[in-house]
Amino acid sequence: MTQFFCGIDFGTTNSSAAVSTAKTVHLLDLDPANDAPVSLPSLLYISREGEKIVGRQAADLFIARNIDREIETAEVSLESLIPAFTRAEPDKDESYNPLFTDPNIVEAVDAKITVEVGSPGRLFQSLKSLLRQSSFLYTEVFGIKYQMEALISYILKVMKEAADTHAGYPIESAVFGRPVRFSEKENEDQLAERRLRTAASLAGFKNVVFFYEPVAACVEYAADTRDSQKIMVVDIGGGTCDVSIMEFAAAEHLADRLSSSRVLSVSGTPVAGDELDKAIIRSRLFPLLGSRAHYGPSKLPMPQYIYSQVLDWQNLYKLNTESQINWLLAAEVSSNYPEGLKALRMLIENNYGYLLSKEAEAAKKRLSTESTTSITVDAAHLHLKDTLDRSEFIEIIEDTLDKMFGCILEAEEKAGLRPDDLDYVLTTGGTCLIPAVYALLEKRYGAEKLKRRHSFTSVAAGLATVARYVFR
Repeated sequence: MTQFFCGIDFGTTNSSAAVSTAKTVHLLDLDPANDAPVSLPSLLYISREGEKIVGRQAADLFIARNIDREIETAEVSLESLIPAFTRAEPDKDESYNPLFTDPNIVEAVDAKITVEVGSPGRLFQSLKSLLRQSSFLYTEVFGIKYQMEALISYILKVMKEAADTHAGYPIESAVFGRPVRFSEKENEDQLAERRLRTAASLAGFKNVVFFYEPVAACVEYAADTRDSQKIMVVDIGGGTCDVSIMEFAAAEHLADRLSSSRVLSVSGTPVAGDELDKAIIRSRLFPLLGSRAHYGPSKLPMPQYIYSQVLDWQNLYKLNTESQINWLLAAEVSSNYPEGLKALRMLIENNYGYLLSKEAEAAKKRLSTESTTSITVDAAHLHLKDTLDRSEFIEIIEDTLDKMFGCILEAEEKAGLRPDDLDYVLTTGGTCLIPAVYALLEKRYGAEKLKRRHSFTSVAAGLATVARYVFR
């Protein structure tokens, strides 16, 4: 029986998987509903009935069942009293006597949370970016508590089932990719890896080995060449920017090349494509939603916590309370930009946060092939439109580009190399397709050294190749 070896690339935005034999590597079809079946959108939708839907269908169901739906929220008591100590001076009415006032009055506050009533389902995205957050203990969906590891396991199960089907038997061992840094903090980085290992176990993988994602992309390239080379890989996806530099010796067989290879450096930062999407929303769409407006007799600026909640669109329903909507109506009447605040209110009332997120991402992608693009949100109760050209886009993502460039320079410094010392610079990950990112690399290394690999699958192919030698 042919033995298969598995590589799993669980990504922030998209995931992929591959299996290898002693001679070949095969990318697995994971999502027939997606434009590229070998790429699985890292999305999970849990319906009220408890059904778990993964991938492109998860997004389609969320849009079909939630957009333009009237949202109803309610405050629910946690049946817990929180003690509160107050030292505030009471009102000085006729009965006030400081001799009879206890400065340490203990009060009890009924703890409550806002929940949505009648939601048909909940969509989760960018779960990989949440792995490092120790504050995320669990989330409750229709009365059932889900830990982070369980949510991710539903996505990983799709990849394991595809691997099992291709192999014809259950695959229990896999090499999993991981970024160089889930977080800048060591304890958060370790927590993220532990959680991902647990999620893999819940999905059915009994033996898991972690391998740096950019190094896996180096290995994928090494399988296609026989020459002695120094290679840099720049892997920028949705959640992290990762860089590795490796040196390969000349050899006829891949096993010999890998055994004599050296990892000269790795570097990483948890900043990538998702930050670019948010930058578009902040700079182009927030102003259309009244972020720069003033309201009331004192012409107060709009509170920015509302717009921060819009970015966290999965919890946007928490703003859709009677008191919040009434406040927005009052602010709208007294505002110097009432149409913007009305648009914000329509966004909240009709749960359009996901539409904003997807349109920002789509605009970013269009600017890879177009010099100017229209940013349009056209829904039943909300109509937003603006234009964005590449030069403006570069300006609004400048800080994020600087962080990515710093990651690249760190890899050079750790390896003790200069740009001229590198034979090739390989790019992978969807964010490397953005012209501003590619131009940054071209300026430093020259167009002749840049080689684009398969943006969404090169890491998985490299991981499957590594698994051939780890588990044989």
